[in-house]
Amino acid sequence: MTNEEQRKEDLERLKQHTQQLSEHFDTVQIFVTRHMPAELNGTRVVNYGSGNWYARYGQVSLWLTEHDECERLNVRKEDEELP
Repeated sequence: MTNEEQRKEDLERLKQHTQQLSEHFDTVQIFVTRHMPAELNGTRVVNYGSGNWYARYGQVSLWLTEHDECERLNVRKEDEELP
């Protein structure tokens, strides 16, 4: 299978799962990666979503902010524990 065929198959798989999830949720955004040593940077990234784009963007943005802050808190806590 060529890279382009694999890419199309990956996207189709995401579309199918997005459709299934969309039956139960207002918005769906799926991000996936696959190790592909023959490709640039060695990783294939595929994403697909449905529903209100602004709601999906806001949810991803909030998730990133929350996780970044949790990491900052963990680093601060580790720094406080150092002798």
